[in-house]
Order: sequence, then structure tokens, then C-alpha cells
Amino acid sequence: MSSGPSVAVIGGTGFVGLNISDAFLTDFRTSFSRVRILTRDAGTPKAQGLAYKGAELFQVDEDDVHSSLDAAFADIDVIVNTLPTTVSDRLNHDVLRAVARSGAKVYFLSEFMADHRHLSSPGFGFEPAEWQRRRALAREARRSFRGKVIALYTSLFFELAMAHPVLGFDIANNEFTAYGSPAQRVSFTSLRDIGRAVARLAILSAAPPAHAPAPARADGSTGEAAAAVPDDVRIAGATVTFEDVRDIVARVRGVAPARIRTADLRAKRAMLGIPGVPLHEYIRVAMAEGKLDLGEANDNELVNPGGSLWTWRSVEDFVRGQFPTRRNE
Repeated sequence: MSSGPSVAVIGGTGFVGLNISDAFLTDFRTSFSRVRILTRDAGTPKAQGLAYKGAELFQVDEDDVHSSLDAAFADIDVIVNTLPTTVSDRLNHDVLRAVARSGAKVYFLSEFMADHRHLSSPGFGFEPAEWQRRRALAREARRSFRGKVIALYTSLFFELAMAHPVLGFDIANNEFTAYGSPAQRVSFTSLRDIGRAVARLAILSAAPPAHAPAPARADGSTGEAAAAVPDDVRIAGATVTFEDVRDIVARVRGVAPARIRTADLRAKRAMLGIPGVPLHEYIRVAMAEGKLDLGEANDNELVNPGGSLWTWRSVEDFVRGQFPTRRNE
């Protein structure tokens, strides 16, 4: 590793965290002096796999989280929190207090999802508790931490949104159901690209001041100041419609183009005034209303200028990699 900034990833062996950890240890390995992975169990195969790639494993002492986190964040420049906000309120606030006590320069909020700040509206009646919790944690972090706080909003995950039919994409069975128009665009990003974006933002935000720029490196870092990185960053690996996905699936898998079923958007939206409606229903309505179309309103050029650092994963890449080809149907 290089003499670059040091990074600690909280929950670095989890669903999102593993991909972020891996990006630091592979594609951007030479840009960081230390990659420390915080985990509850350093003996798991995932943790050991990261150690093999050069990670420092730090097993958090659940009986003394306060002291354990202080030790984990010692000499760390960038802290990336990938814990789901469904962990206990106590743990969420323990992490934020430890971040505030640390000498880190940059803190990544545990976001890595659709930009919920713009998904709700007064007409919803109720708002998912998940979104309220995330905004409260963001406010606390920005109030208490002296360094830079970054929220990375990543659109929908390919690995969830298109691997399971809950959002209307049943690729395995070649069935699609849209709320409203199937021509409405929706943005997706792969977990691998999310990891790369976090690593790139860590490089940019922990870089030396602009008046003392470092030489350009292979990873694209040039010594930009942290001020050049917005507090809220949005990325979109691919932006497509239900019709686009239907046509890609038909071409790649060799199946007949499916008929896309549609549901009345007005009726679905009215349901959101009922307590207990699952989060994915809010997401589906937001998709139909164009609130998850980040095809233009994104920061892709900041994290991956001109696509020069990596190629964003496409819908076709995902379908080819996750679903077998079916012919003669």
C-alpha cells in the first residue's frame, strides 16, 4: 500500500460493506496506506478473505463499544459506515459519538441507497421510519463531527431491485409489472460500482489542499480539496425503463418479449396513506413518478470522469451474469 490516507470500514463484511471493502483493497489499493475492517467476528470466511487481500481486521468488543471504537478509529483519516440503520439506536449513536471523538477528516454516512430526501411528499400521508431515521442520523453527524460528512446516494441496487420481483422486475420468469407508465426511466447501480465510487470519493475528500496539489495518479486523484466534493453525492450506473429491461432480457436470454403489466399509479399512491405499508411500495410509487431517474442529475463525472476509471455495470451485464440463457421458448 501507499502513503495515502488510511480508511476504516464499519461493517466491512456485510452486504454493502463487503463490496466497499473490496474496492479499497483491489481497484484502489495503492491509494490507501491502511484499510481497516471493523467486524463482530474476524474469523468468518468473508473477513479472512479481506485479510488475505491486505486488510487489517479489527474485531469490535461488543461489551465495551466505546473504547473499542476509539481504538479502531485511531490514526484513521476516512471512516466509512456501512451498518444498516436497522441496528439498534444505541449502536448508531455510539458510532456517531466515536466518529466525533476521532481525528478523522472524512465520514461517510450509512446511506448507499436511493436519495430518500426527494422521494416523499405531503400526499404520502405517512413516511417510512427508515427515511426519518437516516435523516436524523445525518443531522447528528453533521452537527457533531468536525470533518467532512458525505452522503452517497446510489440509486437502486441491481442486486436487489432486479434479482427479486418485489419492485416489478421478475427477470427469472420474464414477467414485469410497472406502476404507471412502463416508459418512465429508473436508475440503478451495482454494488461493485458503489464500492468504487466510495473509494474515489475518499481519495478526493482526503486529498491535500488545492494550493498544494499532488501529482496525478492512475486512480485519477490529483490533489483536489475536500471542498470540491459535495456533502451529498448521487450516482447512477444505468438508467432504463421497464420497456428497456424487457427488451434486454428478451435479447440476452433468447425469450419472447414479455407483455408489461401496469397498475394504476393513482390507486397505488393512495395506499401510501395507510400505516404499515411496506417500504418497497413507497419506492415503486417514487419510481413511477420519475423521482428515481438520475440519468442527468448525478455526480458520475466527479467519481468517474468520462468513464475513464471504470466502466459502469449495465443492465445487460447484470442479466448476462445473473440469469441463464433460455432458448426455444
